[in-house]
Amino acid sequence: MASPALLFALGTFFLWGTTNLLVGYGEKNLGIDAQVFTAIMWVSMGALGVGLLAYLWLTGKEIQWEMKLLYPIAAGLFLGIGILSFVYAMSHDDMSTGATAAIATCNAVFTATLAFVLLKEDLSLRQWAGIGTVVLGIILLRV
Repeated sequence: MASPALLFALGTFFLWGTTNLLVGYGEKNLGIDAQVFTAIMWVSMGALGVGLLAYLWLTGKEIQWEMKLLYPIAAGLFLGIGILSFVYAMSHDDMSTGATAAIATCNAVFTATLAFVLLKEDLSLRQWAGIGTVVLGIILLRV
C-alpha cells in the first residue's frame, strides 16, 4: 500500500501538471488574456482558502491570530506572485514553454539551496547530484 505522503505527492504532480496544461490551453487555444486568466485563478484559490478556514472554524480549530502568521501570509503572497510570473512567462514566445516550465517548476532546487545556506540543513551527496542533474537538464533544454 502506498504511503499517504506518496499519494499526496502524486496528487500534486497531476494537479499542478493539469494546471499548467489549463493555463497553456486557455491562453493559446481559447484566447483568454493572461492577466484575466491569472485573476480568475487567484479568485478560485482565495475561495478555496476561505473555505478551508471556514471548515477549520466550524470544526472547532482554534487559530491564534499573532505575528507568526505573517509567515503563511508571506508564503501565500510569494506563491501568488510566482504563479503570476509563471503565467506571464508561459504566454511569451521568446522561450519554449518546455524550458519555461522546467525552470519554473524546479523550485525544489532553489528551496534545497536556501535551506542549505539559511537554515544550515545538510544535503547528502545524492541530493547534490540531483540538484546538478536538474540544473544540467535545464541548460540542455535551453540550448
